[in-house]
Amino acid sequence: MSELTLQRVLKSYLPHFSSQGGLPLYQLKALEKLSICRTDVLGGHAQYCENDHLNGVWYNSCKQRYCPQCRGVATEEWLINTKRVLLDCAHHHVVFTIPSELNVLWQYNLGKMRDLLFRAVQDTLKAFSADPKYLGGTPGILCALHTWGRNLSLHPHIHVLISHGGISSKGEWVSPKRDILFPQKPVMQVFRGKLRSMIKEAIKEPSWKLPPGQRKAQAQNLLNKLGRKQWVVHFSQRYDHAEGVAKYLSRYVKSGPLKNKQLKAVTDTHISIGYKSHQSKRIETQNLTIGGFLTLLSQHIPEPGKPTVRYSGLYNSAAREKLNKARKAQGQGEVSERVMLKWQAYLEGKWEMPRCRTCGSELTKLVEVLPVRHTN
Repeated sequence: MSELTLQRVLKSYLPHFSSQGGLPLYQLKALEKLSICRTDVLGGHAQYCENDHLNGVWYNSCKQRYCPQCRGVATEEWLINTKRVLLDCAHHHVVFTIPSELNVLWQYNLGKMRDLLFRAVQDTLKAFSADPKYLGGTPGILCALHTWGRNLSLHPHIHVLISHGGISSKGEWVSPKRDILFPQKPVMQVFRGKLRSMIKEAIKEPSWKLPPGQRKAQAQNLLNKLGRKQWVVHFSQRYDHAEGVAKYLSRYVKSGPLKNKQLKAVTDTHISIGYKSHQSKRIETQNLTIGGFLTLLSQHIPEPGKPTVRYSGLYNSAAREKLNKARKAQGQGEVSERVMLKWQAYLEGKWEMPRCRTCGSELTKLVEVLPVRHTN
């Protein structure tokens, strides 16, 4: 039997699942792309060396964010471009999580809830950063949204990488008054207040969608109750360098919630996936119906045009002048130009660069030789 992969599962079961309806078109299209990655449907290209010797013909990749088999170059490119911006100073890794009671509102208002969560996190951090009691300056802030738990459950949370210091209104580098940067409980309280207030206002808008059977008054009451609950805002130990957290985030920013190695078994009706449990710290197995599995997977596909990584403070692209001042204070040069990573450079950095079988020169040319048959 061939290796069990997500692509194999989708090829076998996606047509029937799609025919049942219920999913937005963009989610179905994303799953379809995964099912045809590196097949003749997406066309193909030939590889030539600098002396025009043919070294093989390959099918094209789907380049879809959640594909387990073709996101290596995109992940490495994001990491390179992120590291070229990061300040050479200590950073903090903070995780903001919404209560599970809000998941149903998230499901019915994906784009709006995503925007509100980003805004609440960024506004909270900006408020504490501006306060001279804590920093009195503008730090670099990188926010990355993850919506999944390890077992594909809906678990919206934002990972934040924030610099231990920033630029004051006078253009000078300032360091935090505390090693912990900001106190955890007040940050949680402000974040909780901001997001609850934003959702309360959003509920009043005609475009806001309520779950079946829920009225606006009930949603407002839920938000009031959540104001008395402790929300999860986790501050990790301070990191002397930001690259470690950036590398951790890169595994998720340009890839999806599922790796092929997590797929354990599949039948005509069910599929088993493995995951490391937060509670037991052991690998556990979850059995799902095929439809349930595809539904869980699809809920983590972001809407088109909605970025899952956002930058603010010094890391905002509009703040390059301030960032360069901060970099100078850290003994760094100005931010370099954005890198567009080519597959040759990616391979050279990971493994030995492939060479021509005929003359031994580098493989430098790609030529499209098979037309794309998939037009959606």
